[in-house]
Amino acid sequence: MGLVGRHELRSLSAHLSRWQKIALGFAISLFLIYATAPYDGSLRAFFRFQHSVAQNYYQGQHPSDGWLYRRQRYPLDADKDIGLIIKTGYGTKHRMPLALRALSNESFFADVLVVQDFPVIPEQKQYNLTNGKAVDIVDILGWNLKRGALKGREHLERIYKYKNLADAVEAEEWVLSEGLGKAIGWELDAMKFLPALEYAWNTLPKKKWYVMLDDDTYVIKNTLSLLLGHLNFGQPHYLGNPVGDYKGRFPHGGSSVILSGATLRNLFEWHPEIVAEANLESPFAIWGDKLLSTTLMKVAIYLDETYRRFFNGEHPWMTRLWADRLCLPIMGFHGLGERQIMEQVGEVFKDPKGPVLWSSVAKIYGVPDYQKFIDVPIRPNMNYVGRLDEQVTMVENVARAEDCFDICDGHSTVCMAWVYDPAIKRCDLAPWAILGDLADGRFSGVNGKLGKRLVERCHGPS
Repeated sequence: MGLVGRHELRSLSAHLSRWQKIALGFAISLFLIYATAPYDGSLRAFFRFQHSVAQNYYQGQHPSDGWLYRRQRYPLDADKDIGLIIKTGYGTKHRMPLALRALSNESFFADVLVVQDFPVIPEQKQYNLTNGKAVDIVDILGWNLKRGALKGREHLERIYKYKNLADAVEAEEWVLSEGLGKAIGWELDAMKFLPALEYAWNTLPKKKWYVMLDDDTYVIKNTLSLLLGHLNFGQPHYLGNPVGDYKGRFPHGGSSVILSGATLRNLFEWHPEIVAEANLESPFAIWGDKLLSTTLMKVAIYLDETYRRFFNGEHPWMTRLWADRLCLPIMGFHGLGERQIMEQVGEVFKDPKGPVLWSSVAKIYGVPDYQKFIDVPIRPNMNYVGRLDEQVTMVENVARAEDCFDICDGHSTVCMAWVYDPAIKRCDLAPWAILGDLADGRFSGVNGKLGKRLVERCHGPS
């Protein structure tokens, strides 16, 4: 630093009070501690979490969708620029043809890799999309073992379980295989995430984006194209539906996880030693999506919660239509394990003409619009709140359903739906609404005034 710089610092210091100097010194010390802290350390995690909380609160108070329909700086062709990685297991392998057919229905013909936890059996050597495009299949745990990524871990219980399943499948002992697959599927799934991404990076043509999903998850092509066209695939991006506390924030795997090509290059080409450590940790991991997140933290790539409102972890009828995301496109649905549900979703969203907004899900499934809830606000034997959690406000000793409706109407900015149980005289208020569930003896409704006001503010494609 030159004489002028030192002089300016002395001059600034002379004009500061004692307490200002202490505050400045504390701020500088805090910055230095943060800057030198490990990327995956508790200090950085704490500050990132607090920033996400503040950001989430602001976005909730000031929802915005206009930016989505401005010119895209990074437009993409979803079929060419996105690689899909679908995880399945022996106990759920029957879902794969249905999941691929559902994707094909919306003309989503990307390169697809199916990763599983058992050897590829003869009749399963290849799946195809409906346009004839081949889908690769790999026993990802067998591949990871064969290449030595789990060297020294072969004696562990989870590895023995995989080998027992593999032996049963190869011996064509189908009853035993089915039992093992259902019993240990969740344990083996935790070991798939990192090797699946690495296999995709090494074998698929290089992609701008990679999307990992479960075999009971459905993603909407138009939403992917609309969102990702605004993000620079040349920068590390890691997107999803956040769960967990500040010590281990990670995206819910069933809601789908999105990573840019730059993220995979950073991890698998520039930091193979970090990947090697994570592979050795995988036989102990409870959640593979969390292991992926903590591994990326070590290379300074963190879950970006800015786009959390696009992601959904429920099937359509239990999807929570939050007040702060009605104008945004929905990424897809999860929990479609039953044959008829996946088939139905594939047909309902076949050949979409434009973005599928959260607010349009109700219309697509024939639920009355907000004006009809204004006209007839109380519906018997229905529940538009669904599953309760800590964000539901419970009001006790409410005499009538009409009183419950009035309470919701009085909370016109935070109550999206209400349900009243006359047996216990309780009124539950939620900041979301579901499409509606049958509930004998209860009364429920949707805040039509709030919903109508919110959707009237939505933008859309020009």
